[in-house]
Amino acid sequence: MVGVACLANFMSTGTSFYVFNAFLLPLCAARDWSRADLNLAPGLGYACGLLAQFTYGGLIPRLGARWLMTLGPFLASFAFVMLGRVESLWLFVVCYVLLQLGNAAMSGIVSHTVLSNWFAVKRGRAIGLATTGISLSGAVLPYLALRLIEARGLAEAALVIGLGVLGVAPLAWVFIRTTPEECGYWPDGAANPPPADGPGGDGGRAGDRGLEAGQVWRRGSFWKLGLAYALGLSGAMGVMFQIAPRFQDLGLDSRWAMALTAVMALLGAAGKYLWGQFCDWWPPLRVVWCLFLVKALGLGLGLAGASAIATAAFVLVFGFAMGGVMSTYPILTAVIFGRGQFTRVYRMLVLFLALQGLGYLVMGQSFARTGSYDMAYLVFLLLDLIAAGLVASIPRKTTQAR
Repeated sequence: MVGVACLANFMSTGTSFYVFNAFLLPLCAARDWSRADLNLAPGLGYACGLLAQFTYGGLIPRLGARWLMTLGPFLASFAFVMLGRVESLWLFVVCYVLLQLGNAAMSGIVSHTVLSNWFAVKRGRAIGLATTGISLSGAVLPYLALRLIEARGLAEAALVIGLGVLGVAPLAWVFIRTTPEECGYWPDGAANPPPADGPGGDGGRAGDRGLEAGQVWRRGSFWKLGLAYALGLSGAMGVMFQIAPRFQDLGLDSRWAMALTAVMALLGAAGKYLWGQFCDWWPPLRVVWCLFLVKALGLGLGLAGASAIATAAFVLVFGFAMGGVMSTYPILTAVIFGRGQFTRVYRMLVLFLALQGLGYLVMGQSFARTGSYDMAYLVFLLLDLIAAGLVASIPRKTTQAR
């Protein structure tokens, strides 16, 4: 199940985010579209993807994760194949929205729910490993797509990658089950169910099993958690979306810029796994607090100058830290609210991620007004410090005993 979730994350993030580093310019040239025209697609698609995650969270108890993770790849595969063929901009936008809807069904809240249910003691390691697929896609798919486009053209490149997405469906049907209980098992393969006050239990809060949406919204820990990750992810997404141009602004040629981008993606993959593992070893709140501080340090190194040492330090520290943000979000949600409440709470926490779109705006305005991304990096550094403060203010008594 961890392997299937990793592959689903690889394909969903790769096809909706990273791969457009290779497709953007060829699409503009072939269709006579501007970059601003194409930006309509990810803007609308991203919003629809968030709403889809909220909807799928409500469907998991009814349909089960197995059906969603099996059907999602069919929709995403069809949509991606069509992206390489449609010649109308509005049809391109529609296909991109369909791609996001399909990808959301096989990743995000759906796969996180499965792993949160199946793992308690080893939850951090499992989710951390599964989310490495997000960053690995950034190191593999853009280069693969570029070579396919150069060799076979847009349509055939989209066809090959689209068929690759379809490969997730049979694996999900064979291996994915929503909970271990439906197969006669307990989390982590244990002989007995996890205790109510232990990892994977309900933190001794039996009443939490019946929390209504209104009760969740009134919890201070819910707001602090959602806002902290919205702020932290806005910087991570904003920086990574335009990291290659940033390196070129520092004097590196395009090949070195792409190479360092791939290195950062690989470091992000390692970070996703290791920060998740840290949550199994130490109190998760303390781990996430340190995570945001390390990420702020990385941004500070990014402002240190264009020297080789400063650039290498930025790539190492920021790349490793930014990878852990997405992997620890579901982990900390499960730790604070309990395994039984994960899907209900996380589907509402996903809505906070709409705020991460501010990262793109901050990056664009920083360059437009100053000719540099330095101001954006400073803003993101401050947001990470605020996020660390929000996490530090969550009472430890709200988390489960480790």
